[in-house]
Amino acid sequence: MILIDLGFAAFLATVALGVGRRVLDALNQSPEHPVDAIALAMPMGLGLLSLGVLGLGTLGWLTPIGLAALLAVAIELGFLRAIRTLRDAGTLAFRARPDTLNPPILAGRAVAILLALGLLGTAAVATAPVTDGDALCYHLQVPKVFLSAHAAGFDPDLHETVYPLSTELLYAIALEFRGPVACRWIQWFLGLALAASVTAMARPGLKGRAWWAGAIVLLAPAISNGMAAPLNDVALAAFGASAILAWTRLLDRPSVGSAVVAGVLAGLAAGVKYPALVLIALMGGWLLVLGLREWRRVATPTPTPENPRIPWPRLAAIYAFVAILAGGWWYFRAFLYTGNPVYPFFRQMFGGAGLDEVLDPIKRPMAVTAWNLLTSLVPLTLQPDRFDSFSHQFGPVFLLFLPMALLERPGRRVLGLAALGYLFLMLCLTQRQSMRFVLIALAPMSVAVAHGLSAWCDRRSLPARLVAAILVGILGLEAGLAVARARHVANVLAGRESSESFLARREPTFEVGRWAERNLPAGARLIGQDHRGFYIPRPYTMELAHRRRTGLGRRGERPDEIVERLRLEGFTHLMLCPPVPEDAVEFDPTLGRLLAPWLAHRQPVYRRDIADGDGVLRRYAIYELSEHRVASRPPGGTTR
Repeated sequence: MILIDLGFAAFLATVALGVGRRVLDALNQSPEHPVDAIALAMPMGLGLLSLGVLGLGTLGWLTPIGLAALLAVAIELGFLRAIRTLRDAGTLAFRARPDTLNPPILAGRAVAILLALGLLGTAAVATAPVTDGDALCYHLQVPKVFLSAHAAGFDPDLHETVYPLSTELLYAIALEFRGPVACRWIQWFLGLALAASVTAMARPGLKGRAWWAGAIVLLAPAISNGMAAPLNDVALAAFGASAILAWTRLLDRPSVGSAVVAGVLAGLAAGVKYPALVLIALMGGWLLVLGLREWRRVATPTPTPENPRIPWPRLAAIYAFVAILAGGWWYFRAFLYTGNPVYPFFRQMFGGAGLDEVLDPIKRPMAVTAWNLLTSLVPLTLQPDRFDSFSHQFGPVFLLFLPMALLERPGRRVLGLAALGYLFLMLCLTQRQSMRFVLIALAPMSVAVAHGLSAWCDRRSLPARLVAAILVGILGLEAGLAVARARHVANVLAGRESSESFLARREPTFEVGRWAERNLPAGARLIGQDHRGFYIPRPYTMELAHRRRTGLGRRGERPDEIVERLRLEGFTHLMLCPPVPEDAVEFDPTLGRLLAPWLAHRQPVYRRDIADGDGVLRRYAIYELSEHRVASRPPGGTTR
């Protein structure tokens, strides 16, 4: 099964690579180096494939037949072209001389070994059944809802259904034909695409050492962790890095074709996650600056057959138009459903449609001041637990070595890339301060660090050699962390534990879902306190989202009035799952307290205490929302 999931994701990535390469060929924009071609073509093909799924969902054709037809078209367009691209890349790697790949030999071999270990660790984790909380409530739940409805609609109680969903619609393909583990592997291949883009960015200055930059970004804990998680964080970094690469190619070789490619990839990045809008604004802003500088000249060159150069204002306009065309569908869709193109953010700006909670002050643990933003890499590195996700930390490489690398006087390209990455980081932190939202910044900053490593390796002085050795040593610690993450899936990999047993041990909703499959009628509809609904095989709504939207319980309703309201909205069962103790994890106990008098006279149809993979015990209870008293039918036994 592991090989089948891996094979399906590899097949999808290969087909997408071929589709993207077809587009590049048609625009005469295919890079000479095959790895650089992969860096541009794979994200482009995956993004276009996702837009195809969106089209099917909009038309109500999100069925196995519709998805199979879309894949058939993609295979016809891209499979053979992808095979030729991969063959060229393999041939180039086989023929490359060791001193070209690994100068100097010792440092290059060390980085190569660490990169291999890191990829091995992420691949091992990618084989495990999915227990990631964010995936089970959003990134996998949304495509599951779409597939069950055969359409990409908007569920106001699952507000993620109106977000940019390029990654999630790729997951829809994997869920339809394989399952959630294949979604992990899609992220893994997007991580490889990210490394290819960073390598391509570094190639003009580092030549044969360019892949060092790709290794640095892949070994960053946030990336190596995200490569095995079916979320959209690494996808955002991969699409964003590809967009930056296309933008640098536009600056190097301005043409209509390069502006179109840069615009397409920028728009596709905006279809992954909102922070890409900041990146687009930065890159588009620089094109506008170039255009204004050219416009202010006394004489602007007119394109001729002998001098085909196109003015920057026109290229900036082409870039902006194509970016809107490629990425604007997601925002137009959100506007149609909610009146807010970036729902649920900035509700005051767009007529009140949205949620204040998404930009609550708690989402900005660091005060937004000029000094804090300028030095933001320090707390992000030293106190990652403050910023939403400890497991998505950057690691110490950038804090320790980015300033030192910039002191090595790199070229304007490297300085510009580092400035772009850090400016993107600072602007994003003015809003929601989460490391998962700013992983794009790691791509250009890795190029700068790789330039520093190259310079230190070339020097014969003891301090330079010592700095290079420390950097490689830290990369070794990051590779070890990636390998260590695989320890909890060792039994699954070795065949000593089944996927079902693994999930039963680490994911409470899997056990609840198995009970619901056996005992609840097909027409049952649940509302509950757990945010994870993917493994529950009946329509499921998170009560907190429903309560935020409807205000239920805020107007002093009696418990029986709240229950009656839920019945009238079609819910048949209520699921409560308070943790023990209640403050063990972030949890909203409001509904349980509002319904306490009603619950006191009811017996649950299901009651079980289940501990999750982090050791937090939750007391699950499912109640029937009916007029009569339900007899107690607990399954017996308590899992702790």
